[in-house]
Amino acid sequence: MPSCLKCGTALAVNEEGVAPVLCDRCAGVATGRARRAMAMGGLATYPATTLLMAISIIAFIVDFVPGIDLKSLGVNSGPLTLSGEYWRLFTAGFLHANILHIGLNMWCLWSLGRLSERLFGKWQTVAIYMITGVGGALLSIAYDHQRSELGASGAIFGLVGAVLAGVKFGNLEIPEGEKRAIFSSVVFFAIFNFMFGMRGNTDNMCHLGGFVTGLLVGLPLSAFARNHKVWQLATLIVTSMIVAAGATELVQQEGPEAEKTAAAIAWRQKNYAKAVHLLEKYTVARPEDDDGLVFLGEAYWNNKEPDKAIAALEQAIRVNPNSQDAKQDLEQMRSQLAPAEKK
Repeated sequence: MPSCLKCGTALAVNEEGVAPVLCDRCAGVATGRARRAMAMGGLATYPATTLLMAISIIAFIVDFVPGIDLKSLGVNSGPLTLSGEYWRLFTAGFLHANILHIGLNMWCLWSLGRLSERLFGKWQTVAIYMITGVGGALLSIAYDHQRSELGASGAIFGLVGAVLAGVKFGNLEIPEGEKRAIFSSVVFFAIFNFMFGMRGNTDNMCHLGGFVTGLLVGLPLSAFARNHKVWQLATLIVTSMIVAAGATELVQQEGPEAEKTAAAIAWRQKNYAKAVHLLEKYTVARPEDDDGLVFLGEAYWNNKEPDKAIAALEQAIRVNPNSQDAKQDLEQMRSQLAPAEKK
């Protein structure tokens, strides 16, 4: 007599001599699990979305550990990012200000991430998230060089753009009715959140940057469908290169001023070595700025490098013979060095 593959219970044979694979109890359990997985979307079913959420949640928790300040290390701050701390373009998308901020973003990511995995695939979803997150972060600081931003919303809007482009124009193997339903719901989400972003302390430029980047990557990515992985990879690489080119142009235009501002931040933190490093780069890019040379001389002095400090101030006077700040600093430094030299 046949038995249940799960528990071994004897199974009855029907009139045609056929028996089920599972008994009623085991079949009921399996069906219940399948229904729950479909309703809840099972974490294991969507590993990319689960991974992205886990990183954000872990970062949020770790930030409460005494002595650890991930926000200071990873927030996308215009002066710091443009002066060379480029990792902030990536890390800002995994940091959040408070429990409400992360709660709303994780809810949106859970909904859109699962949809993206269905349409594009797992590693493709991670790539879309990272690329569009950088696109949003770039537009944010391009619009306001002094701005600081954090949160997953730029990348979430990137998923919105990619899904919209994919559903509307891509060659995706899903029913037309489902396409229309997805498109209308995602359009509503985008419009509502863009309008909501016009109020309060919300960075809509980051949202817009992520959304546009998502549109750029979503159309070709979906056009190649999920059975053309090489072309999908090529699409993501090309989009990454476009984003990188934009970042390079922004750094070339705004990098020197960002270095000067970042040096002022380091000065306030009494990190004179970092201030010296940034001002050395700045004065190479802006050798005609006597104020920058004076600033560099003062940073050298506080960093216990008096010879370099005097040389920088002398250079400032050569650039601008009327620089009173350079003359005053130079006189003070030489007077303080004189007693030591006599000894």
